[in-house]
Amino acid sequence: MPSLFRTKNFSVKEALYRVKGIRRKYEIITKSDTVLIIPILSDGRILMERQWRYPVDKYIYELPAGTVDKGEPPKKTAARELKEETGYTAKSIKFLFKGYPAPGLMDEMMYFYLATGLKRGKTELDKDEVISLHPIKIKKAISMVKEGKIVDTKTIAALLYYSSFLNTSRL
Repeated sequence: MPSLFRTKNFSVKEALYRVKGIRRKYEIITKSDTVLIIPILSDGRILMERQWRYPVDKYIYELPAGTVDKGEPPKKTAARELKEETGYTAKSIKFLFKGYPAPGLMDEMMYFYLATGLKRGKTELDKDEVISLHPIKIKKAISMVKEGKIVDTKTIAALLYYSSFLNTSRL
């Protein structure tokens, strides 16, 4: 596939496919895989972030997430991103599920993890990151999804997964 455009974070490639006998050209975004972490504090609250997002020009609530470095196992990325963005380290990081965030457009795979046994430390934010931490009960987080206050789809998927499969006793 020839690359049409390349940046540090992604590239756009063109590919020809034959579907139902029809030849069609597709533009595909090739992007590194990512992770998302659901950090659970000792009191059961979820450690959310309120982060400035330049593409949408506002602060949004999210769970910690980040890009898998080349050759880095996703679980290691999860531990690294949790530490960098929140300052916390986890005694346990458990794989939950994986999925494509936008399979009609890109090849990125996202890995979802649950982090427990958290110990507070110092954040290591990137120079352009503006993040504040917000411990929130799952019931409140689900209300925020319903009210449109949480609009990040990866965070919504993780919260709904957590509330549906892992934390039904606390709703």
